Amino acid sequence: MKLQEGRRKKANTIILEFGSQKKDLIRDFRQGRGRLFKKVTQAISELQKAGEIDNDVQPVIAIVRQKKSIKTLWD
Repeated sequence: MKLQEGRRKKANTIILEFGSQKKDLIRDFRQGRGRLFKKVTQAISELQKAGEIDNDVQPVIAIVRQKKSIKTLWD
């Protein structure tokens, strides 16, 4: 095997940061549904339309933090 044939194509990595979100939204995102998942797919399609990424892009890293819940006197 030649060195050039053995090289892999560099992967297109997309990093999306959505800040703090409620734990229900994060759970839905992990299961591949919900508002955050729709935002990720929309962002990828917009980047594809703009020509910034290829149509066969796969690796996506989404950074989401769980929003701190506010505890009241009754919690």
